[in-house]
Amino acid sequence: MVFSAGIILIAGGLCACAPLFKRASKGLGRFLTIVGFLLGILVLVISVDYALSLNFLSSFTQIPSPADLSSLSSSYLKYFLPAMIVLGILLVSQPIRKVRWASLISLAVGLLIPYFLRSLFPSLTTTVLAIVFLIAALAIYTLLRFIEDIFNFIGSILAFPPIAIAIGLVNIYFGILFFSI
Repeated sequence: MVFSAGIILIAGGLCACAPLFKRASKGLGRFLTIVGFLLGILVLVISVDYALSLNFLSSFTQIPSPADLSSLSSSYLKYFLPAMIVLGILLVSQPIRKVRWASLISLAVGLLIPYFLRSLFPSLTTTVLAIVFLIAALAIYTLLRFIEDIFNFIGSILAFPPIAIAIGLVNIYFGILFFSI
């Protein structure tokens, strides 16, 4: 089964336009958000594969090579990759913006570190392991909280309905251009 970049961009653009559909039906808006999250992961994976020329997904996706894009009549088509990356970030960040990833990851890693220390050094006391847990969890939380704040800031800008709709329409345009090739 081969997916065309045009189909992926049009479907992602429609999911990015979910704020338009939320006014008509909240259920449809939520459905588009869930489908958009899954599609956003796919879009980001395809974008990374195309941008880095890994060609892992070349048997599943149909995207023209950069040489083919530069020889086309539409000079705007060479900008589809940045639009596709922004679309992927928008679609992935919409539903998970409110989740506290830093807390969850720091708790998990903070618990794993004393566990592994206990298995390597069985003579460690519970007090030492508790201190190691607190230090590890706090250090990891501090680092990840900064990343989470940046992700929330970018996600809140991209999730602003006029911006999300504009990104969606631009990607629908690029999807239509891919069908004209």
